[in-house]
Amino acid sequence: MLKCKICGTEFPAIKERHYIARDNGKTGLAAAWGSTDEERLHDTFDCPMCGCQIIVQERKREYKPIKQNEFVGDNEDA
Repeated sequence: MLKCKICGTEFPAIKERHYIARDNGKTGLAAAWGSTDEERLHDTFDCPMCGCQIIVQERKREYKPIKQNEFVGDNEDA
C-alpha cells in the first residue's frame, strides 16, 4: 500500500495506475552540446483522492548490450 503524504489516503500500487516520470532536463541544442548526464527516471503513481504525484523510487533504464555482429546501417549488398 502507498500512502499520500499530502492527504493521508492509502491506496494499492496497481499496474494500471503506474507510470514513469523523468526529471526536468535540457532539450534541443543545449542537450546536444551540454553534459552527458541523463535525466533520472522514477516509478510514479497519482493519489486517487487528491491527485498528488507519489514518486515511489528511482528507476534505472534497461541495459541492452550491442552484439558484436550488429552494426548500425549494416548493408547486405556491400
